[in-house]
Formats: sequence, structure tokens, C-alpha cells
Amino acid sequence: MNRESFKTKFTKWILTAAVLIAGFGQSINAQNTETANEELKLTFQVRPRCEVRNGLYTPILITQQPGIFVSQRNRIGLNYSKDNLITVGLTMQVINVWGNDAQVQQTANTVSLFEAWAQLQVCKNWSLKTGRQIFNYDDERILGPLDWNNAARKHDAALLRFTNKKFKADVAGAYNQNTERVNGNFYNDTLSQPYKYMQFLWMKYELTKSISFSALAINIGKQNRSDSLFSNLQTAGANVFFKNDKVNATASFYYQTGLAEFKSKKSQTTNPWMASLYGTYNISKKFTAGIGTDYLTGKAMDDSTNTVTNFNPLYGTHHKFYGHMDYFYVASGHKNTGLWDSYLNAAYKPTATMTVQLIVHHFISPVTILDFSGKSANTNLGNEADVVFQKQIKSGVKIMCGYSQMFATTSMKYVKGIPDTKTIRPLQCWAWASININPEVLLFKKSN
Repeated sequence: MNRESFKTKFTKWILTAAVLIAGFGQSINAQNTETANEELKLTFQVRPRCEVRNGLYTPILITQQPGIFVSQRNRIGLNYSKDNLITVGLTMQVINVWGNDAQVQQTANTVSLFEAWAQLQVCKNWSLKTGRQIFNYDDERILGPLDWNNAARKHDAALLRFTNKKFKADVAGAYNQNTERVNGNFYNDTLSQPYKYMQFLWMKYELTKSISFSALAINIGKQNRSDSLFSNLQTAGANVFFKNDKVNATASFYYQTGLAEFKSKKSQTTNPWMASLYGTYNISKKFTAGIGTDYLTGKAMDDSTNTVTNFNPLYGTHHKFYGHMDYFYVASGHKNTGLWDSYLNAAYKPTATMTVQLIVHHFISPVTILDFSGKSANTNLGNEADVVFQKQIKSGVKIMCGYSQMFATTSMKYVKGIPDTKTIRPLQCWAWASININPEVLLFKKSN
């Protein structure tokens, strides 16, 4: 398929989808003549981002050169709503790196279906949302959309939602297969969703305008690729939120149990946990200061038992919490040693459309670390400084740039598995710049 053919078919596909959604809305309207509030929106996103990676994810060696590239997310979406009866969302995306396609391209880029869901109002307080969708709960520690990543994160699931003035509850379930089957249920999660099945219950109660509570319980079922055995890992936790004109604070605690790996219950004990406390204070309209700490249990490097003590933060937006250079819980492991991350945050907002933010992290291992000779090492892993600048140019257009620097200790080499024979660069940093163009077009609106 050549480029022109691809563009033509992609455009026809989107226009056909718009017609079908609008037609579906007209069908609903014919059945519900008393209601007539309808809306159809078309959204676009073009988000190129230039990066200079000189130690992102893991320390870069003196023998390695920094990685420099421009990646880009391209999205087009349709959103249809009909009163409080039905809402439909459809988003297609193409992700590319500048230069990865031939100038005269013979084959098309891969177009993926990022979102495709419908939400139906079952009755006054109940709704059902089913299809491919994002899960974004609380502060995104356990379930988040991972929007920083160009591909982002989505789930194929059904979600039943209850809502009233002070209380909300969501119940979700997912069951995954690699393809349609005549028999058998083996699921290979290597390049698919990272679980065979998933269920969760989330609840939130607003005590006052300033204080609210939430709770989350989630079960993740995985299938062993070698013998098809199942394991189930349960995570449960609670959050307390406080917010007024000056203070914004959050406290969280989560605990895990079940089978984190494919072992019998007798041979494995699972008891990891995490706790976090974070707060910001508005010094003035322009200045905000914050302080926080996150503690995630780990497994000591000299622990040879089957006990699982390393907490798994599952499908949260980890880039948001544990340093922008993503040394922990993202692309590069740190030997399951857990993390104690303490941080300071300062934000300056000179205008309504501009923000400059500085975050400083101090990373400590909560468990014993061994050097390559097998002796105990310092648990201090290092410090990281992140600076981010944001500017809203106009509606639907934002520019962002940032610089991060890691000041790693020798112990960081041990948890990252970098031998003593390898020398890391004295400067470990990451710089990036991005523009997010995200306009919204109202195609159709009908009101009573």
C-alpha cells in the first residue's frame, strides 16, 4: 500500500466512522423523541518530541554515545454524546520516529486502535462503559493512562459505574485472548495486555468539600507460558485527600498478597507494601512549594527465600512519581530492591499560561544492597533534579521542555547490574522539548 492509498483509506475510515456514530445517534433519537441534546466532536493531536538521552533509564557508559531523536504521536478521534443516554469514544493513533520511514514510502505506518468504547446510562445513577479504554484513578499510582509515553496505556474491559453526589464506585473486569478460538484458552502476554484477566473495585467518598477518601482493590491473573498455570496477585489500598485554597495533600497505603509468581501457596509468601505522603502549599498566587516521600518495599539482594517482598506498582504512571529519568519501575529494572524516594517540589507561575517547576529527588534502597564481591554496600542510590517549563500558546497548543540530571552513587551500578569493569559517564542527563497541538472541532450539535 503506498502513502496516498494509506491516507485515502485512513480518511475514508474516519469519515465512515463519523457517519456511523452520527447515524447511531439518529437511531437513538428516533427511539427517544423526548430528548434531543446531541454532540459530535472531532479531535486531533500532533505531538512531536525531541530528546537527548545521556543516561535515561540507566547510567550511560563512557564508551556509549548519547541517543538523539524526534518521536511523534499522531491521533485523530471522534466523541459522540446523546443526552445522558449514550457516549461513544473512538481514537486512532500512529507513532513514529522522524526518519524511520523511507522518503518515498512503499508501505504504510501501522495505525492502531487506541480507544473504542461506548458508555450507556443504565438508570439514574448507573452506567456501563465497555470496550478499549484508559483507567485513570486517584493520583495514578496504581492505575494511570501513562500519557507521557507516546503509545500510552489502555485496557480492553467492561466498567460498571455508580455515581451520586458524594459517593462513586467503579467495578471493572477484563478477560484477554490473543485471537478468536475454537478451543483452548492459553494466553501469551509477551506482546499483548500484561495479564490474562483483571478485576477491580474502586470507591470514593467526599466527606466535605476539602476531604475525601478512596479505596482500590484489584486482582491480576497471569498465565505461565511454560505450563499454563495461573497466578493471582491482589492489591488493596486506600487514599486520603485534603484540598483547600492553600494546601493540597495526599496520603496513600497499598498492600499486596496472593501469588506474584507461578509457585504453590506453600512455597511462597507475598507481603509487600507501599506508603506515600505528599503535600503542596500555595505561598502566593505565583509560588507553590511541596514535599513528599514514597516508600516501596523491596527484596534484599542477600535474601534467597521464596518470600515476595518487592512491591509492584502495577499500571500506574510511574514517570510522574519516581523521577523523570525513569530509573525505577519503568524501562530498566533495579533488581527488585524497592525504593525510598523523598522529594522537594517548587513551582513558579508568572502568568496564567506559563509554569516553571523544579523537583529534587533523593533515592535510597530500603533493603540490603550487595556489591559485586558480595559485600554490603551503601543504600544511598543518588539524587535527581528535574526542571520542566510549560507554556500555553493558545487554545489547543502547548509547548513544553525539560532537563533532568542524575547524580548516581556507586550503589546505583549494583542495582542496575553495571559491572565494576564498566565506567559510567560523569554527566548523566536527559533533555527534551515538545509541542502539543491538540485542537477540537465541533462537527454537530443539537440542543432542546
